[in-house]
Amino acid sequence: MAIIKKEALFLVEKVVTNLEELKLSGKEITMIFQGQFPDHLFRNLKMLEIMNDRSENFPLGILETFRCLEKLEVRSSSYRGIFPNGDAVRHTPMLECIKSLKLWILPDLKYIWEQESETDSILQNLEILEVWWCDDLINLVPSSVSFQNLTILELWCCRRLKSLLAPSTAKSLVRLEKISIEGCEMMTEIIASEVDVGEREIIFRKLKFLSLENLECLESFCSGNSTFTFPSLEDLFVIECPKMKIFSTGVLETPMLNKVRQNQEVDEGFWQGDLNATIKWLSKEKNVQNFEEGCDHPFIYHVE
Repeated sequence: MAIIKKEALFLVEKVVTNLEELKLSGKEITMIFQGQFPDHLFRNLKMLEIMNDRSENFPLGILETFRCLEKLEVRSSSYRGIFPNGDAVRHTPMLECIKSLKLWILPDLKYIWEQESETDSILQNLEILEVWWCDDLINLVPSSVSFQNLTILELWCCRRLKSLLAPSTAKSLVRLEKISIEGCEMMTEIIASEVDVGEREIIFRKLKFLSLENLECLESFCSGNSTFTFPSLEDLFVIECPKMKIFSTGVLETPMLNKVRQNQEVDEGFWQGDLNATIKWLSKEKNVQNFEEGCDHPFIYHVE
């Protein structure tokens, strides 16, 4: 990675022209906006990391400088939003090039996309979305957003999220291969149930790996009446989800799945004929285990 330093400006053009990866802080972003570097300097840049910016708004206009950008990482900054409606629409051509978006340690982040967004299709080529330690995030994306090319979705320690995706967004995930969710302590379901919506079918055609870990309020994958089909699911981890007693209340098909694992180490897993029966059985076994552990040191009464 490279960090532009003011005292070395005379070397920038020589070094930067062929760069494919770049790291910027708030100070360097200001220098670029002030026109201190010619536009052609970053023409080959593929990966941009922005960090330690104390601004309230993400500097979306900076993407005009990086027209071939494929990977964007934003971390340790004070942004409240990433893609506001008007700005995102103006920068759609640059956003359509992005294949990987990683948002890490953004404690003030309220939204990635605004609700009622006009930018629902701006990241149609996105393949990887990682959101880690964004404590104030309440909604990952509006229900109108679709991710037809997304293959990896990871979410860690987003403490205020109560669900991951709306059913309409979930239906668009036709290429998704991996979901990993950990440490989202208020999440009650993965796919949000919708009021006054009839039964719908959601097929995760390519999903092979699903991990649900340390989700203390999770009750189910979905509490609605949707039919879920996982034709490729082989690895399912359900770890420290104490309130989960059923996977889904609707019709459920997992033809390739034959075990549910409770740790990330190699183990044989558990299976009771189908996924819902297995989750119910694991929940009962956990309750029995907790009861037995509570009885390890029973009261002893001494009678004289």
